[in-house]
Amino acid sequence: MPDALLSQVEAKLRLPIEVCERVIEAVYNDYYDFVSTSLATLSSCALVCRAWRPRAQRILFEYVLLRDKDALYRFAELLDASPELGTYVRTLEFRGHLHVPYSPAVLFLTALRGRLANLDVLYIYSFSDAEKAANPLPEGEKELPFLPIYRYFPSLLTSISHIRILEFADVRFPSFGDFARFLNTLSNLKELYCYRIFWAVFGLEPVCMAKRSSHDSRKMFLPNLEMLAVCLRIRHSTGLY
Repeated sequence: MPDALLSQVEAKLRLPIEVCERVIEAVYNDYYDFVSTSLATLSSCALVCRAWRPRAQRILFEYVLLRDKDALYRFAELLDASPELGTYVRTLEFRGHLHVPYSPAVLFLTALRGRLANLDVLYIYSFSDAEKAANPLPEGEKELPFLPIYRYFPSLLTSISHIRILEFADVRFPSFGDFARFLNTLSNLKELYCYRIFWAVFGLEPVCMAKRSSHDSRKMFLPNLEMLAVCLRIRHSTGLY
């Protein structure tokens, strides 16, 4: 009899799954200083029980932070095993050493191609000087003078042409033309934030930015852009600003 009463009390004390899901949702914080802790907590929530897993995983994979190529390839392998997780991703962030031959900001276009159908926001952040000091490259490895963009890079960007928000900082491009072609493929951008972006050479005006007499929006450069914030690095004879 006492066992039966205890079982009834436990059943009454069990919280509805909707309440648990609201608590799980409250765990998430996408502010960079807290996101790592939030993601670790959500990972633990996903392992508590089957009832918690769907909501925890959906929130856990809404924001994916990748710091190097190893993390990128591990994530790609995870999507191979569970493709549905890719549909949860709304925000993808790269933060680390990006000016290296194996830059995750470049490799992800092939590693994750076609798997992030609902991606909405892309962050690309190279380490600041302080972060580089705290996370040095392996001995003998050096950064390249700019992002290692290869010939077919712009064409691969079509796989994420649906994103609406792009924010990147401390990124060096080979030329202004490469920078322009990078943006031109992302025709659905509504918000663009460029902080301390620069390039090795300026060169001629890219064809994609040339003025046209046609009013066809498909031929305009960033036709849907509504918000633009820019902070460029400018080389001067006395230094870099």
